[in-house]
Amino acid sequence: MGRREFFHECGVGAITDLIAVAYDLAWFWKVDPEQMMARPLDVLRESLEHAQRINAMQVQ
Repeated sequence: MGRREFFHECGVGAITDLIAVAYDLAWFWKVDPEQMMARPLDVLRESLEHAQRINAMQVQ
């Protein structure tokens, strides 16, 4: 997966958006934001997909 694909698929258009996603995921998963920001893009994407899946299940 190229880095551009991650940005487009996740709705991230700028570095500030990527930082916001990392902080949101850190809050969701209850981890230190610094730990989340240190993760590779593919791991961030996977974390985001699972967070979205979990949220969707809770809405049902």
